[in-house]
Amino acid sequence: MGAVLQEGQQINVPNLEKEEIKKVDETYGYYKVLPKEGFYRLKLKLGLTQEELEALNPELKETGLKVGMILKTPQGNTNLAGVVNASYDGTSSDLKMKIKDYGTKHIAVMLPFRLNRVEFDTTADTKKSIKSDPYLNASLDFQSGVLMAIDSLKSLGLSLKVDVYDTKYEVSEVSRILAANDFSDVDAVIGPLTPSTFAKVASELQVNNVPVVSPIGLDLQLRSNVFQSRPKTELLKSRIVQFVKKDTLSNNVIIVADSKHVSIANELKRTFNQASIVYSRKNKKGQDENYVLVNDIVGSLKAGNNYVFLETTNAGFVSNVTSLLASVNNTIEPGQKNNDKKKITLVTTDMNDAFEGDQVSNEHLSKLNFHFAATSKWFDETENSFVKKYESMYNTTPNKRAVRGFDLTMDVVLRLVSSNSLYESVNDAPLTEYIESKFAYKKDIFGGYYNDSIYLVKHQNLRIVEVK
Repeated sequence: MGAVLQEGQQINVPNLEKEEIKKVDETYGYYKVLPKEGFYRLKLKLGLTQEELEALNPELKETGLKVGMILKTPQGNTNLAGVVNASYDGTSSDLKMKIKDYGTKHIAVMLPFRLNRVEFDTTADTKKSIKSDPYLNASLDFQSGVLMAIDSLKSLGLSLKVDVYDTKYEVSEVSRILAANDFSDVDAVIGPLTPSTFAKVASELQVNNVPVVSPIGLDLQLRSNVFQSRPKTELLKSRIVQFVKKDTLSNNVIIVADSKHVSIANELKRTFNQASIVYSRKNKKGQDENYVLVNDIVGSLKAGNNYVFLETTNAGFVSNVTSLLASVNNTIEPGQKNNDKKKITLVTTDMNDAFEGDQVSNEHLSKLNFHFAATSKWFDETENSFVKKYESMYNTTPNKRAVRGFDLTMDVVLRLVSSNSLYESVNDAPLTEYIESKFAYKKDIFGGYYNDSIYLVKHQNLRIVEVK
């Protein structure tokens, strides 16, 4: 073929319609094979043997390893970009000790204050506006944590330029902000909070490769410049299932659920095929009564360890089940020996408000060593220096939104000043941890970054502690 195409000349093109399109199964992780990587090196990086990799990727038995091929791996096992810090040993990095750039960092914070709706005529009117507007309330809480972080960062000798924008919870306002301001020299944007406004910012700033960090969003479109700091819900479920799975060779599993959670009950049954399922009792109309009787459960309990999954969003059902379980925990059947005790550990794939309702006894939860996965850990407010400083400044205890604002701002800025960019920090600092959050970003195979780090916690002696 000549250098220039001639009119009427025939050329061969691939038939794209016949190309196999592989779907990404989000229950797995993925790894891109790098040059000179064999099974031995992959075992060191991924902790997976050749046999385990071949079981997940049957085509390996025929083709062997090839540079650039994408391997399926267990969820959360690898860095999806194929860039793994070989020295990472699972411990968090203290980035305050690794600061190398004291130049001014430019940060933008976008929150839905909706100040245009606030009545400023009197102090009473202003307070009323704050209490009645959930978006303003959440924004002020988050911003208070951001301001605390900025103060802490400045005490480290860091210089920051911080622009705060009111998105008004409107995409049109975000478009106006982006058009009226130059973001080309911004090192990172924190926010917006809402999905539609966040998507607009990420899309517009992608052309300049400006990192946009989502504080609370889930299931975002992971453009190349997006950092989803909140771990996926699926990861929480996977973590608690893996915990129980590790410890069930000689243990018994029971699943207690209501009719709204039949799907997850069946999913758990497929994972633990020897498990028993106990559903909430129903009335004559077939509706949940949100209770079970002790005889519904005790027949499924066995001597030794019993893991009980409780899947519900009803606080009354949680109260009923935890009360019954606590009453039979560590009991012995008549005539049996002491080592025949029935020990119960309560778990759930979905820790929600029902487990924290006033009807639910924390004493029962502690007695049952209630385990669950969480995006944040609990900390002792009486001993934490951040809490004391926050209380002295705002005359109130920081809530989770304020702590989240602090943790996320600290992480973003410290990553910027300890690496050449937020992108490079993903590999330079595989895991960071602050007051109640930790961040271990992984690169999605088709786009941006998501936080792959969560906590496993349990109720113990009326406190919630991390399971190491």
